[in-house]
Amino acid sequence: MELPKLPFYRKYSLILKAILAGGILGLAYTAITDAGTDYEYLKMLLGAVIGVFIGFIIITFEKSLIRINQFSFANSMLLKALIYSIGILVFLLLFAVTFTRFSEHLSYYEAFNKYISDRLINDFIFSLGASVFLILFLEISSLLSVGFFYNYFTGQYHRPVQEERVFMFVDVKSSTTLAEQLGDILYSSLLRDLFNDFTDAILASRAEIYQYAGDEIILTWKSNCAIKENRCLYCFYLLKKSILDRSDYYLKTYNIVPKFKAGMHIGTAVTTWVGKVKKEIVYHGDLLNTTSRIQCKCNEFNHDFVISETMKNALAKDSSVEYIQQGEILLRGKVNPVKLYTVGFNF
Repeated sequence: MELPKLPFYRKYSLILKAILAGGILGLAYTAITDAGTDYEYLKMLLGAVIGVFIGFIIITFEKSLIRINQFSFANSMLLKALIYSIGILVFLLLFAVTFTRFSEHLSYYEAFNKYISDRLINDFIFSLGASVFLILFLEISSLLSVGFFYNYFTGQYHRPVQEERVFMFVDVKSSTTLAEQLGDILYSSLLRDLFNDFTDAILASRAEIYQYAGDEIILTWKSNCAIKENRCLYCFYLLKKSILDRSDYYLKTYNIVPKFKAGMHIGTAVTTWVGKVKKEIVYHGDLLNTTSRIQCKCNEFNHDFVISETMKNALAKDSSVEYIQQGEILLRGKVNPVKLYTVGFNF
């Protein structure tokens, strides 16, 4: 059995986003400041080089100055903008001085003075604007997935569409007891850490995060994506592994290693956009209700992963996965009984 791996473009998505945004800014820089006009054939190349380096500068700062994010967005943005703009300005200064030194055969001192008199103020204004643009770009892209932008701009789901999907409801075990033991603030911090640690597993299995609902996270896939390489099935194993790998942190911080349960089902759902004040893609249909009911059976079966027979039959056979039938069960609110299976992994 081969577990799903994190795709390259997902693993380095932040870098790729920064380079893309930086490239746009680099081209804008050559256009706004007339950089490279004496070397028209180099103008696009100069813009690309400047943009890539601006992107790397921002990413370096983003990773090294992560503690700034503990402040309010307005304060952190102002502080980041100041630091980033200085970093970009220093790069532009070094780049421009070096380029002028060799292209116009001037000394470094003469090239430096020429830069100070001709472009320093304009470059500082550009650096500040570029920093604000990149901060907002990265912040918005973290709030809204690439799929959100793609579906919105391409008109996907502007009319209700019925499609086959897989849903997985993942819920923290003994959440009420944990909340009482830790208190609301510390429990909220635990949930934040838990969902953050789920990230690589979710990305590796190509799942979409539909909702965070209290102590529950709802994942979904289009069925063809979900059953390919049994991604949706191994997603649960990767989620568990991500927490076990961080068990020392949870014991040290919260004196407990959180456990969770999940229910999974496949079927048809109606997908559409809703809302005017806040637009959101939502899913309607019996599929979600059934998946939620399946997840609720975890406690009854004393198991952390339960799936429907329909889901089991859609997956490829794997000797390292053990299914145990729990009989035909009439789920609350359902007319016809549904066969359920507990799932175990033997590796």
